Amino acid sequence: MPDIIEGHIQAVVYGGDGLTHHENTTVFIPNTIAGEDILYRITDKKRGVLRGKLDEVSKPSAQRVSPPCAVSEICGGCALQHMHLSAQADLKTSWVLDAFKPFITDTTDFTPLLPHHSGFAGRRRVRWFREGHKLGFRKRFSHDLTHTHHCNALTENLDKLRSTLEALSLPASIQSIQATQLHNGTHIILESEQTCPDDFTAPQTPHQQWWWRKLGSPSIKALLKPTQTLFDRIALPENQHMDIEIGANDFVQGHQQGNQMLIQQIIVWSQGAQRVVDLFSGCGNLSLPLAQALDAQVHGAELNPASVKAANNNAKRLKLDARYQTMDLFGRFDLESFIGADTLILDPPRKGAKRICQHIHQLFPKQIIMVNCDIAAGARDAKALSVAGFTLKALRPLDLFPYTGHVETLSLWVS
Repeated sequence: MPDIIEGHIQAVVYGGDGLTHHENTTVFIPNTIAGEDILYRITDKKRGVLRGKLDEVSKPSAQRVSPPCAVSEICGGCALQHMHLSAQADLKTSWVLDAFKPFITDTTDFTPLLPHHSGFAGRRRVRWFREGHKLGFRKRFSHDLTHTHHCNALTENLDKLRSTLEALSLPASIQSIQATQLHNGTHIILESEQTCPDDFTAPQTPHQQWWWRKLGSPSIKALLKPTQTLFDRIALPENQHMDIEIGANDFVQGHQQGNQMLIQQIIVWSQGAQRVVDLFSGCGNLSLPLAQALDAQVHGAELNPASVKAANNNAKRLKLDARYQTMDLFGRFDLESFIGADTLILDPPRKGAKRICQHIHQLFPKQIIMVNCDIAAGARDAKALSVAGFTLKALRPLDLFPYTGHVETLSLWVS
């Protein structure tokens, strides 16, 4: 049995673990809050650092609360449920301020993060793993599963869907199930290492489109035909809205309300833009609303061919002046078609947009709107923009990952 050690949590780092030191070595301990005195045990060394398990909080923070989820301390999905909602918002705000501190000036407009409301946090994308008839999530730093009768990180509809799925007679070979809740229905993807049994028929349920994916293959098989068309409804200025079709394989932001706030801010920052370039465009989530709200011309690029196809199909259906092309934005690509944008949107994956930012001086955009789901990558890209002569005009954190140790960062840069 490891020895019990006394410790003092100096800070909570990005990702949600508390930081302390033992014999001049950094130790990360989950479920802790800055300023707390604790008793803990060192459990192992992962990713080059020591990790510990909380044994007791001898001096708790005033921000400590009872987690709304019974398994939050062991589940790998949420890292901050033991913390008051306002403290979670303050912590995530501080992470963004610290990462972008070198680029913030007296004229930078900063909007702090507001705490989300209590109850269901509204995550609309989920992947459950299966063990027998039960569905659950991976434990932290483990492939073992944890089960709960209630997950308040999700939307209420997805939380109810889990119990419905557990009650169905699904093929035993199914290892995991993905679900994405959209405005008019839910995509449900059954995942297995085997092909779909010939005698399996998906339930004929309204507002649900069922799919089968053989693990290791990017393609999916529709289990119900004709397939239902599901879409994300996005509110636009002047009480308008638009519906973007989202396929089962298409990326959509995991938090609908947060995605709406993201789009609204981009529309405000892009007022007057007539030419928009959208790099890492996905299925056009950020730029199609600009094409409609501002009557702007959009040119986008994305690595995933399926997303490019979906974006072009949406643009055509909505009769918008927008076109998207498949392009590896991490490699060598032709810059010419992206030169001279009024607004250049960069929404890269977790590793950032290093190559584009290094060549930003060749694109001559009037302004850049950058969206980062990883703070470290965002700070690296911000440094490249700053070196290229761009100034941080506005900065805003958005909580698209409630209860987790992650935060989205939205920044506006001008030359």
